[in-house]
Amino acid sequence: MEQLVRFEPGLMIWTWITFFIVMGILARKAWGPMIEALDKRQADIRTALDAADRARAESEQLETKYQEQLQASRKEGQKVLNDARAAAEKLRIELEEAARKKSADLVAKARDQIVVERDQALREIRATVVDLSLSIAGKVVERNLTTQDNRKLVEESLRQIGEA
Repeated sequence: MEQLVRFEPGLMIWTWITFFIVMGILARKAWGPMIEALDKRQADIRTALDAADRARAESEQLETKYQEQLQASRKEGQKVLNDARAAAEKLRIELEEAARKKSADLVAKARDQIVVERDQALREIRATVVDLSLSIAGKVVERNLTTQDNRKLVEESLRQIGEA
């Protein structure tokens, strides 16, 4: 057991030399590539985080833009709806007015036609009354007056009655 605890300077020097050689080999062959891989991985993670931050910021911008467009579309839709309602109300009023006007025109035409037909009926009645009166007067007077004189007399009488 003493051999293990004993101090040997040659062994110690060779141990140190071996240690530094292994450290040099490890530094070149293992740690360098490992550190490069870790640095590359760190850079990739940093790039991915930056890309995620950019994507998040862009997503927030797009969401804000979408909300603005949605609100503008809602306003536009409400405006179109209000315009359509106003146009429908205007059309309804115009149609009602046109119907009233047409109804008034029809009533006026009907009144005019009634007046014309009434006047025509009165003329026919007068003509019939004149003929009847002439025939009655002719029988009563029996040739005291001419037929033309009788007709004038009856027409004057009817005019006086019509004016009264």
